[in-house]
Amino acid sequence: MSFRLQDIETTYLVWTDYLFHRVRTVRNLSEHSAYVTASRLGRYLDQILERRKPILLQSSLRSPPNPKSAIGTGADKQNLEHAFSFGAALLDICRGLDLNALWGPLPVRIHLRTGQTLLEYSMPGRREWPHPLEADSASRKSQERVKAAHHAKHEADRTLKTRYLIVNLRIEAELLVFIAQTGMNLSQAHQLRMDQYSYTSSTDGYQVRSYKQRRNGPVLFEIFSHYREMFEHYLQWRNAVFPNDRDGLLFPLIRRSRHVSTPPTFNKIQAACEKLNLRFIAPQALRKTRVNWLLRRSRDADLTAELDQHTKETLLQVYAEPSLQVAMTEVTRFWHSHDPAIAPPSPGICVGAGPKPLADIPREATTPDCITPAGCLWCEHQRDIDSFDHVWSLCSFRYLKTQEHATVRPKVRLNGVVPPHPAGLAIDRITEKLRFFKNSSEVRLQWVEEGLTRIEEGFFHPDWANRIETYTGA
Repeated sequence: MSFRLQDIETTYLVWTDYLFHRVRTVRNLSEHSAYVTASRLGRYLDQILERRKPILLQSSLRSPPNPKSAIGTGADKQNLEHAFSFGAALLDICRGLDLNALWGPLPVRIHLRTGQTLLEYSMPGRREWPHPLEADSASRKSQERVKAAHHAKHEADRTLKTRYLIVNLRIEAELLVFIAQTGMNLSQAHQLRMDQYSYTSSTDGYQVRSYKQRRNGPVLFEIFSHYREMFEHYLQWRNAVFPNDRDGLLFPLIRRSRHVSTPPTFNKIQAACEKLNLRFIAPQALRKTRVNWLLRRSRDADLTAELDQHTKETLLQVYAEPSLQVAMTEVTRFWHSHDPAIAPPSPGICVGAGPKPLADIPREATTPDCITPAGCLWCEHQRDIDSFDHVWSLCSFRYLKTQEHATVRPKVRLNGVVPPHPAGLAIDRITEKLRFFKNSSEVRLQWVEEGLTRIEEGFFHPDWANRIETYTGA
């Protein structure tokens, strides 16, 4: 096909259709590989043709969604632990680099709550400072004097010329804390400019506005109430370090090679994390952690999307991550609400899965099956509740079994022996339980007496009232 400048767009689109055919029909190319290959070539063509919109958008290829992998039982806990450790280190760096430390002697010693100490020499380059001397140097003493004088001069120059690396370290830390608190994109946060801010109370914190005389400006961002004090301390520090730039960027990183419009790469924070053996968490990962934490705490996707300035669809498709703990909790709540088999049919609670008869269960007693209430009386998983409501339920259940014992007769065996009545065994079992409550304390004795009095008055527990009335025809 033609590769002339006026024909290259058509040629490119036909070629992407060919890739799409391989993905969907021939099936010898993955969707991800096709998209990446076409995207790389498309970027070159966009520059050559000076296009405003990517040429790839005119093709049939689209970026495949990232599949959300399964998350294990400890993944959520590990993610939060790493985020909390990283956040604690950022706070310690911000507090450790106050004005006294910034303009004080070198190296700056930042003490962390973990007991570690971060040394910052404010010297460019990757080598340690003071730099090691050459082992084979003939003029070692002269070299030592030169290096000592150079280092003394560097430390005595207490201006941004020598301290800009330490300044950048705190600004990077403050910027990451700001993103974690507000949920703002890095591309927006690092472009914010200084202003006079006004604070309006909201549900969980403050809405920060640009202060205008006689009126409030639009809401710039929202912060939690505990972050306001830290944010105002940073503003004071920033104005003291940059007294002649009070209308500049809110986070004015000092750069020697990159343009101010380019988002920072957080080289200083990454180097500090490497020294402290911490996992660096990028701004996008911080925002995702914040979103998922809010989503799991609130259980409200609409509220979380509003707080983080997303649509609900973007929140659920891009930011929300599956959680095994949340899924287990939701499944448990669902079955407790919709499946009555989860709750034991008899008075008390069940602490196990499946019926398990006691070792000394009578032969004629009702066998536990998680269906018959009397069967729970001889199940190892049944537990009594230390409350009057449970005692009242036991008294009502025993009354129901007495009615059954009076009306239903067991069949006589061939040898003429009348077997024990299952209802009678249940009555004896419940009586033992009530006797224990009666003899254990004065309070429980009053519970038993009150429960028996209610039964005599025909006031039965709600769990058994309908059954008793149906059985007795009352």
